[in-house]
Amino acid sequence: MAIIDNHQHIYGGVSEDGSTMFGEDFYCDRIREGTYMVKFKQPFAGLPTPVCTINGQEWRTFDKSIAIIEAQPDQFICVTSSPERPVNCSFTFIVFGEI
Repeated sequence: MAIIDNHQHIYGGVSEDGSTMFGEDFYCDRIREGTYMVKFKQPFAGLPTPVCTINGQEWRTFDKSIAIIEAQPDQFICVTSSPERPVNCSFTFIVFGEI
């Protein structure tokens, strides 16, 4: 995490089971197949801007995507999926906004 003036940046990596691969000041829960809730230890003052990307070996991730389906000052929810359905997949993210 970095705080510059009143701006907070949190980044991290989450494995397909929802555990933290790297980063700090957040924790993640896999709430169902392919659906992850990332919660921040320090909430933002308003809606933050999360940016996510699929992470992993090309042969396992070439057909995967990630969508942010909800963002709130204290968390965001994202879904990783194949073209057919939600599937567990590791991802990286950065989220930033005012505190």
